[in-house]
Amino acid sequence: MKTLAVLSILIIGTLAREGPSSCYKTCQGTAKNWLVGASNEEGMVKVVVDLTGCGFSSPPVVHTMLNGAAYNIQTKGGASGIRNLSATGFELNIHQVVESYRTSPAKAKKYGWELLWTATGFGC
Repeated sequence: MKTLAVLSILIIGTLAREGPSSCYKTCQGTAKNWLVGASNEEGMVKVVVDLTGCGFSSPPVVHTMLNGAAYNIQTKGGASGIRNLSATGFELNIHQVVESYRTSPAKAKKYGWELLWTATGFGC
């Protein structure tokens, strides 16, 4: 129980140093500009998200969801493939290889894939 109390105090202290609650922001958007994935591996695509309009002063907490008309339910990386997270943006890689199907930027566009994202953090 003491460990939990100490951990809670440390977390609250860290968040308090980050900025006042009036500086807490939420920003959301959609990204659809699919590119070849980070490793140039067949079956991997990525999208780059620009957060400069959000005004974060440090890297935010980001939540993502992959929406689409087809082939988006058997992907990997939609929630965990974030790379290069900063106050101004991030990249997200999506990997999909199912039997003989391999995703590509053209297929992601064809099936209407869109990355829905929400970012929360401080902006003072």
